[in-house]
Formats: sequence, structure tokens, C-alpha cells
Amino acid sequence: MTLSPFTSAELRPFESALRERRDVLTTEVRRLADTFAGVQDARGDGSTDGAHDAEASSLRTEWSRLSGFQGEFAQELAAIDAALARLTANTYGVCTRGGEAIAPARLEAKPAAELCIACAQAAETTRRR
Repeated sequence: MTLSPFTSAELRPFESALRERRDVLTTEVRRLADTFAGVQDARGDGSTDGAHDAEASSLRTEWSRLSGFQGEFAQELAAIDAALARLTANTYGVCTRGGEAIAPARLEAKPAAELCIACAQAAETTRRR
């Protein structure tokens, strides 16, 4: 296992950015849950007759849109939690695929990055096939 190429002082801004983003996402997830509850209440109030009701169609669209956000938020939170775990394990900033250091500029742009640019591009190419 390769240890982080960064000093504790160099890691602090990354940890801070990760924790701040996690706080923002947690707040958004709570708001989304409240919105989901409102849509669920509207869907279940019995005032719509399903497929022929414009409001029901609108509620289905909103439900689908919110579900998409929920999935995106869950993925991002998981990536942040994994990055925070790498910080704790002193492996943050090390590519989980190739084992080399991730460029600081990449981590500044994407603090939860677990792959260096080369490995991220290779993974994307593989995924497209």
C-alpha cells in the first residue's frame, strides 16, 4: 500500500473541501427527502385518476427527476466518504488503480478523485466499449 504523497498541512485543504461538500450534499439530501414526501403525498391523495390526469403525469415526471438527483447525490456522498476514508488511512492522493500520486491540480478540481488522469481515461475508454 502506497502512502499519501502529501504532508498533513497539504491534506488539510482537501479534507476541508470534502467535508464542506459532504455537508452541502447532506443538506440537499434532507431537502430532497422533504420534497419526495410532498410528491408522495400528492400522488397518494386520491385526487388523480392516473394516466389520464395531467397532474398525475407531472407528479410522475417530478418523481423521476427527484429519483435521479437522489442517485447522483448518493454516488457523490459515497465517493466523498471513500476519499475521507483514504485520508484516515493516509492513502489519499494515491491512485487506487495504478498506485501513483494523483496530481494536486486534479484533486483541487475533484477532491474525491480516486484515479489519476491516465487511469481515469483508461477506465472511461473501457466503460465505453
